Amino acid sequence: MWDVSFGWVGSPLRKNRDFAALWIGQAVSHLGISISSFAYPVVVLELTGSAAKAGAVGSVLAGTAFVLRLPAGVAADRWNRRALMVACDLGRAINSAAFAVALALGYFVFAQALAVAFVEAALGVLFGPAESASVRRVVGPERIREAVAQNQSRTAIPGLLGPPLGGVLLSVGRALPFLADSFSYLVSLASVISVRSPLGGRGQPASRQTMVDSLSVGLRWIWRRRFLRTLLLWMMAGSGVWGGIGLLVLVVARDHGASAGVLGVMFAITGAGALVGALATPWVLRAARPHTIIISFGWLVTVSLLLLLVVQQPLLIGVLGATSLLLVPPINAIAFSVIGAEASDEIQGQATSAGIQLAGLGAPVAPLLMGLVLAAVGTQPTIMIYSGILCALAIYATISTGLREASN
Repeated sequence: MWDVSFGWVGSPLRKNRDFAALWIGQAVSHLGISISSFAYPVVVLELTGSAAKAGAVGSVLAGTAFVLRLPAGVAADRWNRRALMVACDLGRAINSAAFAVALALGYFVFAQALAVAFVEAALGVLFGPAESASVRRVVGPERIREAVAQNQSRTAIPGLLGPPLGGVLLSVGRALPFLADSFSYLVSLASVISVRSPLGGRGQPASRQTMVDSLSVGLRWIWRRRFLRTLLLWMMAGSGVWGGIGLLVLVVARDHGASAGVLGVMFAITGAGALVGALATPWVLRAARPHTIIISFGWLVTVSLLLLLVVQQPLLIGVLGATSLLLVPPINAIAFSVIGAEASDEIQGQATSAGIQLAGLGAPVAPLLMGLVLAAVGTQPTIMIYSGILCALAIYATISTGLREASN
């Protein structure tokens, strides 16, 4: 049982049956996603021998989410959220299972992998804002900050367990990671169905409101809040770098002879950093000002990437990754607890989607760009280029008055 300060099981929210159901369902679902996300680039890299193609799959995942995220936020506020989440979980289960069957039969076409990634991302981005808005309904706006902070662990724990499980499953058969992913969506489906509270949705748009107006509601709401706007724009700039580092680490480790099993352990060590950060998020938010947390993250990730120039042992690379991820959960909690607490229920999906959209605006091109840079200049120059960009972002975070505002 987690301590009261570090996770949902030991906190008063454990008594909220519906919150617990959503937490468990999404923890299992994120485990499946973590397993398949690890397996996707490894399978594509092994079967095609191309880092650029492995990066392209990641870009399809990120790009699809980018295009559909704002419409997904509108859908979460206009449609029945429970029905939307059920449909998405069922569709993702079928999609992953179909890919697993194809791989088990020895059938692989690169275009097929791209299509599977597209469906996975499309349904995932529709599910996300509906689930986030549902959490607010089951805990109430007065406890949303606590719920958002504690929900960080349901991503971090799977992030720790997924890669080694993915490595083990890949060593047995390429289809197994995607079969596990399919099963995880069925668990999430059952959890959503079991929630008793009304989850909302089916809100009525304003009179004569155009689709453009609907899509921009969340963005306009965020833009009126200086700290939140500055933080999300800073995260947006960083996402173009952070989104490709996973592929860089994968290529560096493979260059040094790491097997699929070793890669799984390496990424598990990296995931441990996110897990520790997630469990410590409530304490970190109480102990440090938002600006201090943001600055610390900026410099941690910069130094960690630079050290890849001298660190070659895969497990030590995992330690560097863990260090860089320690403060990611607190930063996410800072941003999205503001949205959860201050945005009305009628625009929860739209504000959440807009926040994610801004924060991850560079993500769609990050894996593909990383693959192209790696192919063009090699690993060492790539590390230097990306470290320079991260250093500039860290300097901006240090001097930004907009990010300092929330500390006052």
